[in-house]
Amino acid sequence: MEIANYTLKEYFDQKKSPCLSFNVYSLNDDIKKDEQLHRSDYFQVILVQEGEVNQHIEHQSLQLLNNQISVVFPHQINAFELTKNAKGIVVQFDEVLFCSDLLKNELISYNNDLMNKLNHVILDAGEFSKINNYAIQILELFQNLSPIKKEQIRFYIKIMLLEIIEAAHQNYQGFQAPDQLDVFARFKTLIEANFKSKRTVAYYKDELQITSKKLNEICKSKTGNTALNIIHERILTEIKRLLLFSGKNHKEIAFELGFDSPSALNKFVYAKLKETPSELKESLSQIYKY
Repeated sequence: MEIANYTLKEYFDQKKSPCLSFNVYSLNDDIKKDEQLHRSDYFQVILVQEGEVNQHIEHQSLQLLNNQISVVFPHQINAFELTKNAKGIVVQFDEVLFCSDLLKNELISYNNDLMNKLNHVILDAGEFSKINNYAIQILELFQNLSPIKKEQIRFYIKIMLLEIIEAAHQNYQGFQAPDQLDVFARFKTLIEANFKSKRTVAYYKDELQITSKKLNEICKSKTGNTALNIIHERILTEIKRLLLFSGKNHKEIAFELGFDSPSALNKFVYAKLKETPSELKESLSQIYKY
């Protein structure tokens, strides 16, 4: 069975509107594309206010009821279906949105413990109401966008996600110690610690004490991508963050990320995105309005 791949850029291209770093909609809207199994390049938060949502993530089938939340991570195979009386809000956002160390450390490692906690979060009415209020404000702002409201939405998404993470840590009982994390989680953690200087699959397979073939098999099963592509994705995410938020020039970014020269940075970005770093910065500036 072929798994579809969704991106925020394609979504906004189809709507013939400028691409944003986030998308927000009500469960009352048309969700047909979300009913088929797919992967995406963004995070997705489903908040169920009423009724029931049948959520499929990887090999799990989850029943989301009112006062429950599901956070789907990039590249997780997922789909969801609604009952007739289901009400709620869906918030989608890309990885580049997060430049705070707390969110990067929490989210980018993607350890199984965190994913298990956030794929299905069960809250009491008070906890849910607090988080749901952020989602309502995000939806209202999204329906009448302006440059200031875009920045408010990015702020509210970060606050909402931090609230979800805190609630999930407090309420989830199935904690896994770090030494129990699976190979893929350890691979992601190693990338986070070393991507600026270590870019070869050989380094990571040696650290994990497995073969390159086995590491690629694991990565393909988890994300649909090879180990090398996952390493490159992390580097690209950091390039985007630095272009947007750091104020550094191309030479400074190149050397910070371990490239031999600005020309090497240029070749890497162009090979991956068919854009130069300057063109990438311009397109990102249109998305983020910085």
